[in-house]
Amino acid sequence: MRNLARVMFGALLVVLCVVTWSAQGQRDEAVRAALRVTVPGVKVNSSSIGGVVVNSAGNKPEAGVWVIAETKSLPAPFRKIVVTDDQGRFLVPDLPEGAYELWVRGYGLKDSERVKAACNESVKLEVANAATPQEAAKIYPASYWTSLIQPPPMSDLPAKYKSQDEWLATLRNGCNHCHELGMAPTRIYTTPKDWDAMFLRAKSMHQELDGMGRQVVEKTLADWGTRIAAGEVPPAPPRPTGIERNVVISQWDWAAPESFVHDLISTDKRNPTLYPYGKVYGGDRTGGGRLAVLDPVKNTVSLLQVEPRSKDHGYSLTKDYYHGAEENQAYAGEDAEWMASPHNPMMDENGRVWMTVQVRAGGKNFYPTWAKSTIATETNDPADIDIAYNMLAARGNNMMLGYYDTKTNKFVSVDTAYNTHHLQIDWQDRIWTDGGGSAAGELDIKKLDLNNIPGTEAAAQKTWMRIDPDTKKLVPGGSYGEAVSPVDGTVWYTSPVAEGPGNKVYTIDPKTGKFKDYPLPAPGRFPHGIDFSSDGNVWTSLGSGQLGRLDVKTGQWKFWDTPGLKFKGTGKETGSTDFPYYVWVDQFNASGLGKDTVIETGTTSDAQFIFDPKTEKFSVFHIPYPMPYYARGLDGRIDDPNAGWKGRGLWMTYSSYLPRFTETRSGSVNHMQIRPNPLAN
Repeated sequence: MRNLARVMFGALLVVLCVVTWSAQGQRDEAVRAALRVTVPGVKVNSSSIGGVVVNSAGNKPEAGVWVIAETKSLPAPFRKIVVTDDQGRFLVPDLPEGAYELWVRGYGLKDSERVKAACNESVKLEVANAATPQEAAKIYPASYWTSLIQPPPMSDLPAKYKSQDEWLATLRNGCNHCHELGMAPTRIYTTPKDWDAMFLRAKSMHQELDGMGRQVVEKTLADWGTRIAAGEVPPAPPRPTGIERNVVISQWDWAAPESFVHDLISTDKRNPTLYPYGKVYGGDRTGGGRLAVLDPVKNTVSLLQVEPRSKDHGYSLTKDYYHGAEENQAYAGEDAEWMASPHNPMMDENGRVWMTVQVRAGGKNFYPTWAKSTIATETNDPADIDIAYNMLAARGNNMMLGYYDTKTNKFVSVDTAYNTHHLQIDWQDRIWTDGGGSAAGELDIKKLDLNNIPGTEAAAQKTWMRIDPDTKKLVPGGSYGEAVSPVDGTVWYTSPVAEGPGNKVYTIDPKTGKFKDYPLPAPGRFPHGIDFSSDGNVWTSLGSGQLGRLDVKTGQWKFWDTPGLKFKGTGKETGSTDFPYYVWVDQFNASGLGKDTVIETGTTSDAQFIFDPKTEKFSVFHIPYPMPYYARGLDGRIDDPNAGWKGRGLWMTYSSYLPRFTETRSGSVNHMQIRPNPLAN
């Protein structure tokens, strides 16, 4: 009887479950059916979802808000983001097959509930107004929150600062170089003691404070946090308008939760039609050094362990780039432990993904004996070369070069006499790198025997250094970004300093070996990223919140404030609160926005700033989810020049080392395309 009762109970349980599941399925289908609508002008198909967004208060359409379609049914978590038109209509095109949820985000609104939808459906999405200004402000960009910072008066600043805007440029550069000042976790500290404890978590941040006046910085930020805690919020940002509504963002989560993917590459910058629909590669500076790989056709992501030349003298597979031994090495010049730490990948025409990467232990004890033979100065005076060599040898170098061969799936290392950080490949197949503040590097790939790199790497490179003939000291000015002129092949570098002789861009002419400086006049400070338009003019992103252009023929600078707000009480003397990390000029119209369109990263605005040099106007293309979105470099590829907007696009990645602070707790790689209108399919 007991067994019979169990059988009967089990059968009853099955029936109840079936009935419950059936009822739940019917309810879900009823909800979905109620949301299905026919929207005039919205034409969906088997790979798209469309519809309309309305406000629950009055059923009025919501224009200029983001619709986000997400799925976890692909190998990698995937989402697509579009913007509604002036009638609240939307169309999400070219969706891979999967089960999707759609939801809405927009300035002035509360994030909507998620609605299930399938391709070939049109749905109505309802959204409500934010209940309070504080609720609305939760999704405002970090740069808007930092507009609430009240700069200290000149009387409180260290004597070395000649103006308030010089101090503010230093604040932007120091605080936003690795993450967004103004993102939610930075808005919670209300006392100088709290801020001091936070800064102590990273040695580099604490050293930045010393130069800016520790007590002044901490008092200023504590006042900012206190006012935010009391309810102060910034003005609302404008919603997307015009061409900003034509954006389509395809987004994949990639790498690992702890990854720090600094930047990525999808093609050869010199010929962006190479590797159409191919894999995208990002340098992950965690886990011993890895290459993150996205296959956008198969929707898969993977991680490749970078293989350096040597694994001796402290090599680590668990090293975290921004903490622990890396901090000590950055100031002592020696590697207590080290990792490959790939950075700034760039592709050549032979399927090689070049990277600045550590290939052996660093520091003076492992500096190559052949390094002196690579040094070049303007005079090539043996005395100058001795001075240059002694400077380099006293510290050694911690970053070199290497590549991943996509044809053989092997990593190859190239040792260098100079430090490396960013790289560019010129039209003579020479790799140019910034030298970490003391030297610029040149590696001629054609002079490398790929079957005997250790035997040919010294003769294939030059270490360019600049010694003052009068003082016999290094000429002031470091190097950060570099670019090669498409007109005359000269190589240009940014020297990111707030003031003085180091606040400049400068050039090396490989034909003559001569250097030339182009100082930045006020209000331009901290030149960071650099690139060229096809007419040979230089464009640079400025840590003082501007975009800068140098007319190479006249030597004249022109500056434009980046979009957004300014710090409290400031005016024309300073740019916006944004810290634009890098700049990329679309020499080949890979974006579809026109040849020589300038893209400056809205690094603390969760955005890309698109600048039209003809109209001298910015458009702002936000990446609204997941927040915060921190941008460094980007890339553009033409997959099919005859496919219209669908054959072109920009590639970019979340580039901070803090993905755990994003809404998804993961980094993402993004493909941004611009269609003719918000409903194009």
